[in-house]
Amino acid sequence: MILDVNRYNFLVMIKFILPIVVFIAAVYGISYFWNNSSSKGKKMMAKSLIIGLLIGISLTIYLILD
Repeated sequence: MILDVNRYNFLVMIKFILPIVVFIAAVYGISYFWNNSSSKGKKMMAKSLIIGLLIGISLTIYLILD
């Protein structure tokens, strides 16, 4: 019984807390690198973020419809 509760708590952490932590770390990292990069670096970073966003949206739509 106790193992089931601990496993449930672990799954809740993985499903909800970990994505929030990863999102906050990603926003902080992007902000840090954006402020410390040149104009050329900012353009490359913006293109990379747009491509990543498009891939993420496409993958999400594919997984929802599949």
